[in-house]
Amino acid sequence: MKALRVRLCPLTELAADSALDFEIIDGERRVLEHGTAVPAALPRLARTEFVIAAPDVLLLDTVLPRLSGARRRAVLPALAEPMLLGDIEQAFVVAGKSDGAGRATLAVLDRALFKRAIDLFARLKIEPASATPEPLALATGRGNWRLRLGGAYGCLSMGERQGIACSIPEGAEPPVELRLALEQAGAARPEALEVEGECDTAAWTASLGVRVLTIAPGRARAAPVALELLQYEFSPRIVDWRAWRLPAALAAALALLWIAGLNIDAGLKLREERGLRAQMNAAFREAFPRVPVVLDPLAQMRRAVADLRSGAGTGDAGDFVPLAAGFAQAVQADAESVRQIEYRDRALQVRFEPRAVDSAKKRDAFVERLSKAGLTGRFSESTLTVRRGGAT
Repeated sequence: MKALRVRLCPLTELAADSALDFEIIDGERRVLEHGTAVPAALPRLARTEFVIAAPDVLLLDTVLPRLSGARRRAVLPALAEPMLLGDIEQAFVVAGKSDGAGRATLAVLDRALFKRAIDLFARLKIEPASATPEPLALATGRGNWRLRLGGAYGCLSMGERQGIACSIPEGAEPPVELRLALEQAGAARPEALEVEGECDTAAWTASLGVRVLTIAPGRARAAPVALELLQYEFSPRIVDWRAWRLPAALAAALALLWIAGLNIDAGLKLREERGLRAQMNAAFREAFPRVPVVLDPLAQMRRAVADLRSGAGTGDAGDFVPLAAGFAQAVQADAESVRQIEYRDRALQVRFEPRAVDSAKKRDAFVERLSKAGLTGRFSESTLTVRRGGAT
């Protein structure tokens, strides 16, 4: 996935007409394109990274207490306050990852200026996913420092976790900030100083006591984010609704399609029901033409058939008389054990003398005789439910 990497100018100078250097990088942080544009003309990509100018970030090396969450956030300003000249309440302090000894880099910015920069880009619909200090965005060789000389200031990287802003050198003398940094480094002095820009390497080497090399700017690959500045209240939004616009539109379209399909299916089934009901009405009128009104052809057909059977003297096999006759024929040898017969729901509920059905063998014998008579039976304790064969 491509990303936009923007180098901001000093935050006090940042405005809508500021010319900003930018890079387009791929997923492996290879630089695909360089350019310069005002904020409104920057390319729009899914991910945007800011590089905060070196003069706007103070990097401090400190030992972090073993705290996390809100307690760690609360202690960060106290750790940075001894190194600040201004009001700590106006500072925004974040920490990088700790090493094995608990040491970490603190980054201190002016809260109001940082918020102003983010708001400026937010009005242009550009929301950064990451921001890192400029000194830590310079790639350094192992054991070396790197100095990049720009138009208004220099940026010095002193390894993976430290860096400062430098003044532009005058004449052959190196920046005074570089000289002080080397004096304070002690045993951690670099093997060489790599300089992006024009300088008198011989004079600098003699003055600093460190080999100075002039190198071309490293533009092939962007350094990874070493310290994330977008923390706490400046953290990127977890949910960016703009990224969900297409999925939401597809979901809405699928929901509408589903509702339309349900209505079409319901319409087809309603038409099928009407056709079947018309066929049933026609069949009923053909069988019983004298019935004036047909409301429920199936129920009316059952009643008419039952009336015809009653008129012919033959009842339905599930009626009381046929069931009772079949049951009496099946159990006539044990009729004296029957205590009560009840007809309900087209079935006989027969209660026996408990002694007559006190074993599974006796109950099975009753059921077998009913089966031979074309009936089905099911026992529940001493009560037998009898139905016509095949009924449920």
